[in-house]
Amino acid sequence: MSLKDQLAKLEKILVNVNGEVTVTSHTNCDPDGAACSFLVAELIRKIGVPVKVCFPEGISKVTKRTLDKVGINWEKECPAESKTFVLCDFSNPLLLQHLQNRLLQPESQLIIIDHHFPPGLLVEKAVLTFLENEPASTIIATKLLIEREAKISGPLASLAIAGILFDTKRLQYATIGTFKALSWLLSMNGDYKLAYDSISEEVVDRSEKIARLKGLLRSSVIEVCGYIVAYTEVSANEASVSRLLISAGADIAIAVGGKKELRASMRVSDELQRIGVDAGEIARIIAEKIGGEGGGHKGAAGINKATIEKGEKRLILSETLNYVSRKLCSKT
Repeated sequence: MSLKDQLAKLEKILVNVNGEVTVTSHTNCDPDGAACSFLVAELIRKIGVPVKVCFPEGISKVTKRTLDKVGINWEKECPAESKTFVLCDFSNPLLLQHLQNRLLQPESQLIIIDHHFPPGLLVEKAVLTFLENEPASTIIATKLLIEREAKISGPLASLAIAGILFDTKRLQYATIGTFKALSWLLSMNGDYKLAYDSISEEVVDRSEKIARLKGLLRSSVIEVCGYIVAYTEVSANEASVSRLLISAGADIAIAVGGKKELRASMRVSDELQRIGVDAGEIARIIAEKIGGEGGGHKGAAGINKATIEKGEKRLILSETLNYVSRKLCSKT
């Protein structure tokens, strides 16, 4: 189905909605999830349907800083009566547990905009999906606005630029679609420098500093075929810790957390990505073995499971080592 046909189907669905549409994103929402959400909400308003953006499980520190800088307010509380939900930048129900029961109700309509592969379980329930292998969900949302020949405000365009820069790692993983989207956003008076600065000023609070230090102290370092795998267990901030391990020199970093539920963040160095190691693939393999959900990109991925069984944390390490051995040992 062409983008034009998808947009027509979206409008047909939305004009028949009774009440307000809820647009939301995943837990600890990053700038890409937030930008995608606000862009889609603007599209829905232009269609003439009432809509509200909400992030019931909060936003990340960098997202809050970005929204503050561009002057866009956000809310945590979602409309209580909504039956139609647009999910931006995720399709895994474990990534939004606050709304999980409502999303899975038979009467709920789901529309999904996401760039993660493979898609999560919510895709099976969705009435419409926009799934593209772009480096940011914001790019997909921008394409929809371009297709509709819409206009947006400068602050919203600046937020969208920040979302794209964040998920492409400041254009390291840019595609043709990335630059087309950025060109249009700049034509909407988006402020590139403001967007860039908003995601670049890292502010680490005390709890994250402690998590990082504990993650380093507890880390195990294993050499596999000349490459370094670093594994650690923390109680929070898994993504921050895994990024730190990569910056410290690891080729693959795994930070596992959770007490009642299982969370894992995985990062792969640029060097290993170039020779075929894929964090998203590793996460999917492990998630299938433990009955959870996992996925992401070549360089970054996550695993989530609502419960945790004895030995599962270490299973993540052993399966990663098996994967690395299969992929790399024959090449050395």
